[in-house]
Amino acid sequence: MKAVLQKEQEEPVQEFIVLNEYCQVFCGFSKGYPAFSDDMESARNLQNHAQFKNVQYGTPFKLEKHFL
Repeated sequence: MKAVLQKEQEEPVQEFIVLNEYCQVFCGFSKGYPAFSDDMESARNLQNHAQFKNVQYGTPFKLEKHFL
């Protein structure tokens, strides 16, 4: 009974940035499409795989996650 009452342990959120094949960072959406920049300071931190999938769906580039 004790196990039922305890809240499940949440996994710690591990943030990451997204890089395309030209080493540009994902910096947000522009007119509904993912925008990439050469400026590392403008990188958007993402927190889950669903966000990554949304970026991947809108671009023809190969993408990589780099965990912070």
